[in-house]
Formats: sequence, structure tokens, C-alpha cells
Amino acid sequence: MNKTNTWLIRVFAVVLIVVCLIAYLNVQKKPSLLFSKPTIEDLKYKELDKKRSNAEFAAKRDYADFEKFGSIIFCNASFNSWIESSNYSKQMDLYIFGKEADLSEWDTSIKDYENERSKCKDFNP
Repeated sequence: MNKTNTWLIRVFAVVLIVVCLIAYLNVQKKPSLLFSKPTIEDLKYKELDKKRSNAEFAAKRDYADFEKFGSIIFCNASFNSWIESSNYSKQMDLYIFGKEADLSEWDTSIKDYENERSKCKDFNP
């Protein structure tokens, strides 16, 4: 074989290996690949998760303020944030599992938070 044919075969082999590698990595769903982009659904799930974590943070902060100051306002705000967090968790489960999602756990926790919220009272007026 002459040098041109050898060179073309080597280039073709390298290109074939690179294409196969990219195809393999895209099948593996690695997030930082050349041709993969996050889908709208993935961004929606991340948005719900961020909102859930923010609601949990607000609930913990408000409950700490309730324990510190004893005001019913902080107690209600804390339980409202827990209810909001549970609603986001419920939406995340619906997003992941679709129609097969078992939402009874989240419905029960929301009712429990609503019952506890009704017990809020000022203890340090």
C-alpha cells in the first residue's frame, strides 16, 4: 500500500473510534457530554427540588424563630412552609412516577401539618 491509503485508513479508524466513543457516552447519559443537553423535564425537576429545599429551609428558620420569640406568626409561617415543601415533594413524585405515584404519604403529611398549625399559640407574648 502507498502512504496515502495508509494515512486515510488511520484517519478513518480514529474518526470511527471517536464517533463510537461519543455514541457510547451519550447512551450512558453523562451530563457533561459534547452532544447532550438537559431536557426541559430535567430542569423542571431541578426547579422543584430547589423550591422544596428553600421551603424546608424557611420552615426550619421560622420554627427556630418561634422557639426563640414564641409568636404565633412564626409558628404559622413555619407550618405553611412545611406544607409548601410537602406540596413540592408531591409534585416531584408525580413528575418521576407519573400516574403510578403513591401520593397518600404526602397527603397525610400535609393534613398533619395543617392540624399542627391549628395548635399554634403564643407562649411568650
